[in-house]
Amino acid sequence: MHIFLRVIIVLFVVLYGLTWLDIDYENITRILSGEELLGSQASTISSFQRTGLIDDIFDNCKLEVTQTWTSELKRVLNPLHDPMKSCNRSFVSWSDLGDDGRVWMRTEAPEQAECRARSVIFKTEFHHAFGQWYDVKEGHVFENDVVEVECQRSNTTVYQFLHYQIWQKQRNATSNSGGERNRAKIEEKKNKVDDRSPSVYIIVVDSIGASHGRRVFPQTLRYLQEEFGAVDMLHMNKVGENSRPNGIAFLFGKSITNIKRDIFGLPPLPADWNLKEFCKTHLDGRGFILKEFEKRGYTTMMAEDWHQGVFNWPSCYGFKKEPTTHYMRPFQLRLNKDHPKVLRDNMSSSNCFEQHLHLNGYMEKFMRAYPNTPKIAMTWASNLGHDSANLPFHADKEYRKLFERNRDELDNSFVVFMGDHGLRFGKLRWTDAGKRDINNPMMIVSVPRWLRNNTTLMANLNKNAQELLTMFDLHATLLDISESSNSSKSSDFSETIVKPDLRGSSFLRPLPSTPRNCKTLPIPPQYCLCKVEKEKENITSELSSSVGESIALDVNERLAEWNVTEICARLEPEKLTELQRVVGARDLYEATVKLRPGGGSFQTFVRRDEFNASSFSVVVPDVTRLDKYGRQADCTQKNEIRPLCFCKGRLAALKGA
Repeated sequence: MHIFLRVIIVLFVVLYGLTWLDIDYENITRILSGEELLGSQASTISSFQRTGLIDDIFDNCKLEVTQTWTSELKRVLNPLHDPMKSCNRSFVSWSDLGDDGRVWMRTEAPEQAECRARSVIFKTEFHHAFGQWYDVKEGHVFENDVVEVECQRSNTTVYQFLHYQIWQKQRNATSNSGGERNRAKIEEKKNKVDDRSPSVYIIVVDSIGASHGRRVFPQTLRYLQEEFGAVDMLHMNKVGENSRPNGIAFLFGKSITNIKRDIFGLPPLPADWNLKEFCKTHLDGRGFILKEFEKRGYTTMMAEDWHQGVFNWPSCYGFKKEPTTHYMRPFQLRLNKDHPKVLRDNMSSSNCFEQHLHLNGYMEKFMRAYPNTPKIAMTWASNLGHDSANLPFHADKEYRKLFERNRDELDNSFVVFMGDHGLRFGKLRWTDAGKRDINNPMMIVSVPRWLRNNTTLMANLNKNAQELLTMFDLHATLLDISESSNSSKSSDFSETIVKPDLRGSSFLRPLPSTPRNCKTLPIPPQYCLCKVEKEKENITSELSSSVGESIALDVNERLAEWNVTEICARLEPEKLTELQRVVGARDLYEATVKLRPGGGSFQTFVRRDEFNASSFSVVVPDVTRLDKYGRQADCTQKNEIRPLCFCKGRLAALKGA
């Protein structure tokens, strides 16, 4: 008993003395608990705990709005770029698809041509099926969305064209032998929606960052803000490198990235879905947000202009069945995967056709269908902004006109005009604005006119527009809209909604009172928008070697984790091109390095080892590829690892160069 009391007294004196001397109490308690006595293994395990004891700079989040135009941006961008300037605007298709589902031929079609039409039907995400051919003169009614027309002369195909429509699934079929089609009333839904249930339209333009959206779409954004009261959610933070992790975050509410948080002094945040779950398992029945709306009585539509798709590229299953009431995929498969020459020539950019315009046209037809029924639609335009900073400029007037033509419908709907991340390649990516934009996708939101008088909702939306947000918050917002659509509380936005199974919060409501920074939100640290001060370091040969080796080691470990070392070359450091010290953090640096073979440029955060000044380690989940890798990684179908892979099959070509 006396021994026990002596131990208590000694511990009290020691700890009191340490506190008086301002020595780290948490560190001492770990030592006393034996954690620091477990040898090198304990040192590795607790590294993330030690990290956070000093780096309190991450507890706060300083957010800045990127300038729309700077002298640097004026040097690298061309707002007058218009690839359609010289296209053939006199082109007129020979055929058209009427409102009654029948194909008819224009006077431009030569009389000698024999023309026929057939359905193009969804089979799988990667394959379409065809219906039987019908002579156009028969007046067949096509009860599907995509129809192909072909004309022959002397047994040679001289004309092909694809048409799209919204064939209302609930209306009665009619006889093809003639007569007017019976436009049946829409069937009663099991989950009846309220008369005021608003429609929702989500328009995604791939690779458009927040400030770049203001540059390339000034007319469109001005129209949305002036006519629809739209709000610019200034600080939307991407949660993954490319389209898939961000798309899955806002459309399913799931994370597919393991978030390593050593830099914050926190344990890892595991992903919700692994590769098998998000890629090698069909997504049907997994909580797709458009399906959640469908359960509540909404009619749904989705269209992507890229036939390989955000959920499919390069070899993921996607959906087994059509995920929405109307799905445009057969159109893109026929036009862009099959791309028969005559069809491709007729519907090419030389005749003023662009992929995003097909999406807009399909959505417009959807807007006008199903009257008095709430609808949700999403279009995802990949081709417009993915590879070029200048290409989207010419599309500004087209998107503005889309909103103008459909003003009544959109003015009474929720509208989200957004990017999924910023432009990842090209000159813009290296500007100060581009470096922030890559992690800060455009996010413009408007609410139905009758809700704009709700002062609580609008106050919440405008306040939250200044906060750090994630794609998970957009998912929670969409879920909030779907659940409120037929609720008596649909006009009450005063309460914060906290759901343990959600990673985000609805920005139509007050956000939770907890601090919003990249330590508290599910944001991989390397994409964090919170500004930290950095100072450029002089690069010595020793630094170049040690930092480069640490990054190459991390990349090679990633390649091994993905089981691609048989086909992807082992990378080595070539040159440390930039090193910036994070001010206020302990030996933390942002490093940019070139690795060989391939000469790729990579960026990440590294920390100097506290016991070995010549040793560094990567402290964030990913090493980010900064430049285009083109076909360097064509040997692997694993999209998540492709930026880090240089195929061994290309080594011989390098040696011969």
